[in-house]
Amino acid sequence: METDAAPSKQKASGADWDAIFADVNSWRGACMHHFSTVEMAVTETLLTLAKASSQSEKVRLRQLIGQRFEDLAAAIGPEGPFSAKGHAAFAKLTHYREHQESFRALLCHGAIKVTVDQNGDWLLVIRSLSIRSRQSERGLVVMERTEAQSRLADLKREGQHLASILGQLRKAAET
Repeated sequence: METDAAPSKQKASGADWDAIFADVNSWRGACMHHFSTVEMAVTETLLTLAKASSQSEKVRLRQLIGQRFEDLAAAIGPEGPFSAKGHAAFAKLTHYREHQESFRALLCHGAIKVTVDQNGDWLLVIRSLSIRSRQSERGLVVMERTEAQSRLADLKREGQHLASILGQLRKAAET
């Protein structure tokens, strides 16, 4: 909750916190949009493959998005029923997961603190807590605004490419 002291503190630091929070939230929202676009393409592809599959080559359709990524990888991977049609999509899906899955978890589940450097650029301090092998695993990531913008550009490019390849796979599976 903002107090009367906050505006003078804001002016003293020279930071326009409203603009900073708007920029951070815009960046985070753009990231979430690109994650959602890929997740939609993965789900649409799974539904198309399930419809095109025979009784002997069932495609799993689980609820959680991480499970759907696994189900799609199983369906189009080397041992999957759609391995021949899905070879390129499998490679791109694997690449996307290796480069973007931990970033998504960090943005969705991390506790984010915003700070400003001496030049007035924002930095994110992201703390995470997860459980691996029944043990807590804490993480800390510090990301400067320029690095964050670069991550967004990578996410957008990789996500659009994966969504495009999955669209091609859906068309191929429908025929």
